[in-house]
Amino acid sequence: MKLAAVFVGMALLPVWWPAAPLWADPLKDDMVVINAGPVELGAPDKNSLAGPALYQVDSFSIDRREVSNSDYNRFTRASGHQAAAFADDDDFNRPDQPVTGVTWEDANAYCRWAGKRLPSEIEWEKAARSGDGRLYPWGNEFRASYAYLTGEVPIAISSYPPQDTTPQGLIGMAGGVSEWVNNIQIAFGGICGRALSHQSGKTTSDRPVFDQLLAKGGELASFAPACVVGSQTASMAVIAHNERLSKLLARLGKPGWGMEKCAYIKGNSFNGLAHMTKLTNRMWDYTNTVAEFVGFRCAKSGS
Repeated sequence: MKLAAVFVGMALLPVWWPAAPLWADPLKDDMVVINAGPVELGAPDKNSLAGPALYQVDSFSIDRREVSNSDYNRFTRASGHQAAAFADDDDFNRPDQPVTGVTWEDANAYCRWAGKRLPSEIEWEKAARSGDGRLYPWGNEFRASYAYLTGEVPIAISSYPPQDTTPQGLIGMAGGVSEWVNNIQIAFGGICGRALSHQSGKTTSDRPVFDQLLAKGGELASFAPACVVGSQTASMAVIAHNERLSKLLARLGKPGWGMEKCAYIKGNSFNGLAHMTKLTNRMWDYTNTVAEFVGFRCAKSGS
């Protein structure tokens, strides 16, 4: 708190003035702590993280719920940032609906303003799958009625089916709206992160190699040294090189190269298909585009 003073008549009286910004509120800052440790993530298909594989994830906190229109409106008023694309649409602008019509850049700007950041894909998936490998917040069997997966517009976050809540209390990871995550790649040929999105299978027999890699503290430890990319086998080193190259090109973002920045999107929405509800599923879009069914939540490192 900061101490200020005001004049009342002829007297100078002390007044407490809050050091924290007035937009802060307990609901927006309600976060769930996810402890550090290894976790099995991913799936053997082109629309997922490479896996199933063991990922070493540092501790982080993630918003219990998606960012709402009310939250986002505080941000635009305080910062002068442009309003969400559907801010004037009565079907999408109710205060308690998750904000949609925001680009990846918008979402990233909001999280930075709030002292946070977008979660990475592995963080989002670890949090959503509760660390025990479940495919849905409620377990391993698909139940269409357990998440908000049908409709024409988003509904209030408080109205999501109660089953779409993880054991740690994260709300709306399976349905509601899909969510931007922090991973940026380069799209070319109509594919985001082309070399990384065609990993159609993995062998998982070499557990000693897996344990050795994990013991070294690497970001990614895999059961096997190779995965199948189409009809070819690519080493994890080649895949890692492609990922570094893709991220470098994304940072450069040179116009005229025939490539555009893209980012991954996690979680199903009211506008999705049933198979998208699986928490391993990954979607993508260009970072400068908006959709009526894509929102976001924020995270921050540490606990």
